[in-house]
Amino acid sequence: MPDEPDDTELEEELREIAARLDPVPPRLLTAAVDSYTWRTVGSDLAELVFDSLADDHVALVRGQEHARLLSFESGGLTIDVQVSGGGPDRRIVGQLAPPRRAAVKIRQGLKVTGLDTDDLGRFSGPLRKGPFSLLCSTGADPDRPVVTDWIAI
Repeated sequence: MPDEPDDTELEEELREIAARLDPVPPRLLTAAVDSYTWRTVGSDLAELVFDSLADDHVALVRGQEHARLLSFESGGLTIDVQVSGGGPDRRIVGQLAPPRRAAVKIRQGLKVTGLDTDDLGRFSGPLRKGPFSLLCSTGADPDRPVVTDWIAI
């Protein structure tokens, strides 16, 4: 906006002050970069391809209040999930396509909840508030699981 002040100079000054007064230790910065680089080694990353929170058309459909639909894809595997409820009653219900048996882990911080799919690739379980990611190990290649992006709920 033409009438609003440009905060670029202020932001740069604040960055310089923070870097001078409380710099990130080089060892920590190196460890962070290294860990990010190795985050998906040995697994396939399933990319978020649909999020009902970002799709205006889904809001027009009747359904559960506070339900969020997500789809992830990696190679030939699609992971569809619905997150519903709120507070301690939040749940995740999902299905793998094509349908197959798999071990699914819901990762939330340091907590991991293990679930198994049925013959149709369906799974469900409790979900706490906060970011989560799914790790799916199928029989096709158990040493190379499929891992989803992290999603904030």
